[in-house]
Amino acid sequence: MVRARSRVLGTAFGIAVGFLIGTHVSRAGQEPTVSDGWVQVPASGETSASAFAVVRNPTMYDIYIVSAVSEIAGKVEFRETSGGEAKAAPELTVPAYGKLTMGADSAHLLLVDLNRPLEEDESVPLTLTTDGGLQLKVQAIVRKE
Repeated sequence: MVRARSRVLGTAFGIAVGFLIGTHVSRAGQEPTVSDGWVQVPASGETSASAFAVVRNPTMYDIYIVSAVSEIAGKVEFRETSGGEAKAAPELTVPAYGKLTMGADSAHLLLVDLNRPLEEDESVPLTLTTDGGLQLKVQAIVRKE
């Protein structure tokens, strides 16, 4: 009788743990994504350009974009615009269950030291890296504002 109860309780416990693990795994399979990338056509002779994208975060934790690269730029900097002034930012935050929509009047990327002129409608690769090491890649289309 005692063994039967232990077996039933053990089985019930195992099912509960399996359910919780399965739920966690299915949610963990959802990863942040980046889309809608574009780069503003720089003025003639400019060696930098602003870049924008939408980063979606379906997870229950904020994520932090800590670096970005593009093969067309010597470096990529983060900018936060406040009161009409764009200032350097150490990282960009994407809220849990939310998104970061980059724009000229908010957070965005600055492609610095362009290694060639950009032409309208060309595709520029951007890679954003989170503090957890996840790399988010997007093809950004060069266009006028």
